[in-house]
Amino acid sequence: MEHKKPTRRLNLIEAAMKYKQVTFGLTIMLALAGIWAIYSMPRMEDPRITIRQGLVLAAYPGASELEVENQVTKQLEQQLFSYKEVRKEKTYSTTKAGAVVVNVTLQDWVTDTDKFWAKLQDGLNSNRQALPQGVQGPFVNGEFGDVAALMVAVTAKDRSYADLKEYLDQLEDGIKTLPQVSKIRRYGEQREQVYVTTSAEQLRQYGLDFGLIGQVLQRQNNVRYSGELTLPNARVPVFTEGLYRSQEALANQLVYTDPTSGNQVRLRDVAKLERRDEELASRIKIDGQSAVMLTVEMQPGNNMVWFGDKLDARIKEVEAKFPAGVKVQQIVSQPKVVDHKLKDFFLELSIAVASVIAVVLLLLPLRIALISAIACPLSILITFGILNLLGMEIQQVSLAALVIVLGMVVDDAIVVVDNYVEKLDEGMDRWQAAWRSATDLFVPVLAATAAIVFAFLPSALVYTGLTREFSLHIPATVAVALTASLAVSMLLTPSLCYFAIRKGLHQKKGADAPEAKPSVIDRVQGRFNRAVDWSFAHPKLVLTLGFSSLAFAGVFGSQVKFEYLPYSERDQFNLELWLPEGTPVAQTEKAVDRVTAAIKGDQRISQVVSFIGTGSPRFYSSYAPEAPAENYAQVFINTVSGEATVELAKEYTHSLQQVMPEGAVRVRRLSWKETKAPLEVRVVSDNAADLRAVGQQITQIFAATPNTHFVRDDWRNPTLGVAVRVKQDEADRVGVSKEAVAQTLGGSLKGYPVSTLWEGDKPLDIVLRLDERSRQNLSDVRQVYVTTAYNTKVPLRQVADVVPAWHLSNIVRRNGLRTLTVSSDTDFGRVAAQILGDVRPQLDALQLPAGTHLEYGGDDESGRDAAPNTNMALGLSFLLIFLTLLLQFRHMGRALIVLSTFFLSLPGAMFGLWVTGNPLGMTAFLGINSLLGIVVRNGIILVDYADELVREHGYSVKDAAIASAHRRMRPIFLTSSPRPWA
Repeated sequence: MEHKKPTRRLNLIEAAMKYKQVTFGLTIMLALAGIWAIYSMPRMEDPRITIRQGLVLAAYPGASELEVENQVTKQLEQQLFSYKEVRKEKTYSTTKAGAVVVNVTLQDWVTDTDKFWAKLQDGLNSNRQALPQGVQGPFVNGEFGDVAALMVAVTAKDRSYADLKEYLDQLEDGIKTLPQVSKIRRYGEQREQVYVTTSAEQLRQYGLDFGLIGQVLQRQNNVRYSGELTLPNARVPVFTEGLYRSQEALANQLVYTDPTSGNQVRLRDVAKLERRDEELASRIKIDGQSAVMLTVEMQPGNNMVWFGDKLDARIKEVEAKFPAGVKVQQIVSQPKVVDHKLKDFFLELSIAVASVIAVVLLLLPLRIALISAIACPLSILITFGILNLLGMEIQQVSLAALVIVLGMVVDDAIVVVDNYVEKLDEGMDRWQAAWRSATDLFVPVLAATAAIVFAFLPSALVYTGLTREFSLHIPATVAVALTASLAVSMLLTPSLCYFAIRKGLHQKKGADAPEAKPSVIDRVQGRFNRAVDWSFAHPKLVLTLGFSSLAFAGVFGSQVKFEYLPYSERDQFNLELWLPEGTPVAQTEKAVDRVTAAIKGDQRISQVVSFIGTGSPRFYSSYAPEAPAENYAQVFINTVSGEATVELAKEYTHSLQQVMPEGAVRVRRLSWKETKAPLEVRVVSDNAADLRAVGQQITQIFAATPNTHFVRDDWRNPTLGVAVRVKQDEADRVGVSKEAVAQTLGGSLKGYPVSTLWEGDKPLDIVLRLDERSRQNLSDVRQVYVTTAYNTKVPLRQVADVVPAWHLSNIVRRNGLRTLTVSSDTDFGRVAAQILGDVRPQLDALQLPAGTHLEYGGDDESGRDAAPNTNMALGLSFLLIFLTLLLQFRHMGRALIVLSTFFLSLPGAMFGLWVTGNPLGMTAFLGINSLLGIVVRNGIILVDYADELVREHGYSVKDAAIASAHRRMRPIFLTSSPRPWA
């Protein structure tokens, strides 16, 4: 039967009902846009974040660690700290003999990091005169924070590095043509070199030295401009053949001709020439085989999963052309990680949607339940469509926000449907009941929606840096989803109610009609009504129990562990192997082989990749790679699942230490923590002896504390060096300068490239040095001959004392001050805050030397840095919600009553964290924010109806409170029931 056309002015809700074809058409279009968005939106594992870290590197060959610190490091710090963008308290330098690396951290407000790194390089270049003449650099590495989307390696049994390089060239050529590819970098290659080795005896026999041979090779192996002939009809350029064409030509090079006898000495007469790979400083091995590797980055704005599909196809195409036995293996594949994680999230999302619908169907009649439940998937689809229009990606944070808000998006529709059914029970006609059900609730539902959005919004306003970029998508997604839910419930649900629901739940029946069997919701309603009546009959007891519950929240909260940022659930983790300072890379490789042999055959491990003498490139945003060091290795382990990662990490934490007793094995899982270790105590002093003494005491305290492991300090153990102390008077007498001593020793012992042999487009360094027999101990150093200013030779022992001397491995400076950091990892089941609380009394009792003080880093510092913003965000949420309530009720008391109900939910939240063993961290705070919005939303619905009863029906305040509790139980219960499933 047609409804009567209203003669009054239509509001938006009734207009949407009247022009239903427009409403349904727009709804279908938005839903289709959402379906397309799910298919086509860019996909990533995590939100795009800005890595505000970079490196400044400088080399000062031949300088001791103290000379580098005083002449280079302090000068760099002075220049760096003149920039307002540099965050001084987070910036630290590591000074070694001959080099310094400064880890620069930028302020959280810096967004264009590339621009700053370029400005910094220009500034350092312009102040280059402040550094000693022999310094190489400083160089700014602004790409330190780049994250690889793919790490792909080439292995081949019994193949040389030269062969591997050719295969890697072909692989790179195939990949770089893809338009989605951004940057490609190469790792693990070993350059071929021509080693020219001689002995001290041979040089003495012919009266030669390194300087002379090096000068000959450089002069005879270069290309110079040779001019041109000007002919009547043309200009003819002249080319002089100046480069060695082969190793044989190099060996035949004359290095000396006796002017009296005419005897000639060729290079092969005084040296052995050998073509081989450069001396090992680092290498990559996959399952025991040598490997070379590419990292590939993706252009922003692309779909990571589609990018992975194109890469896989191109890699297979290239691999098919390789000979048998040559394998291409993917070590890290962000596309596969993203695809797996997003599939899991979509599965959880689908289960949650189905659970919400199932719960509503269980508690309500079919038609009423369907109208209520349809709002959930429809709102989610519209949300995806809008997020796509806003340029947002699908990633685990935005999907997690959808899971959080899933139980809320069905709330508005349930409230409207319940109000519609109630009005039908009151005898109102369907048309009027439909538009009135939404119109009457529009303001309270809008206020409730705003309250929930305001519960999350401060995280986008208050947090800074990585935390803000990580959590920014949560309030945005929540706001879009709840706005979509509000629009669906106000503009679509009334029309669906009018066409699909023709009678209420409690229609009046004739006297002879049998009494209907009460439904589940009716039985729940009856018990709830009795509980409400009992509560009003015993107000003092109820209030006492309510206030007592707050004490229980404090009790449970005090037992909850605090860990601000969580670990990532990835099927990857790493072992970091540290041997004593000074350990050569060959010994490090042997230790790695023992460790990998110990874990070989475990079915939970799918791949083992070893980075020896270096660390892997950055493959995870917060996982900063270690600087190359011969005593360091990283064993990259891919597992079959995230659960296997946790199991293996627990097992290896202590068991692998027995395999490598001479060093330390650290198990490192991926997490969003930016700190190097959960426990860090920093000793600050200008006196190195005081630093080491206090650091040793702290190390002993941590080592004796249960549930700690891998205790170390960043100055590491001292290393043995050789001091060459020139006897100045004697050196001046025979005509030997300090520069001549340094150059002779450098070339003789380490060797240095004197020229380059080109084979087509392939360069081979020509490295000149003493053979191994002539550089094995101190006596060999003393026997090195130095050329005097009079072109004679004298042994080094004549002009210098050669003695062993201990040196500091590292000098670490933080915020411009010498700082030694003692770090420790924690066992599973214990968090840093608990252990620090146990050892804090012992640390406070230490007798510190004058000018020495302690600072605390690690998780404690992260918590202290985050606490003000977290508290401010929670406080701002309260303020915004309170203002919303005040505008809604225009009454201070009612606003405070609704807001205070949040505190009664804290006992349940704290108990839930305690009983599940989950820590109180960022995700828990987001959950508490969500709880704040939900509780306030329910309070708005309840108090708004009580006000209506008092204002329009003359109820007393008490009767209105009881009646509103009875009446609003059903929509609140229906909206709360699906949330645990969501």
